[in-house]
Amino acid sequence: MDIAASTLEAALRELPELPTPVSSWRVETGPDSTDDPAVWVWAMLEDDEVEFVKRSRLRAMIRDLVEKKTDSSTLVYVRFRGASEVENAA
Repeated sequence: MDIAASTLEAALRELPELPTPVSSWRVETGPDSTDDPAVWVWAMLEDDEVEFVKRSRLRAMIRDLVEKKTDSSTLVYVRFRGASEVENAA
């Protein structure tokens, strides 16, 4: 995989019409525990309570974008953090 995490993060910031507001993104790339190429994306949500359907749509948007920017063998791991988790981590 020859794409930088910063490039993916910039592309995520450009996603139009997100189903729920995202305050920031965190992206890491590298081999996963089975040594397969992988991308980890953390979406820092502006709300704590987000409907399952909205999270599912956002997850699909993230995976689609990453899969378009990388090759098909790259695994995409998506995680969400609510506003209170982000505030507590700061």
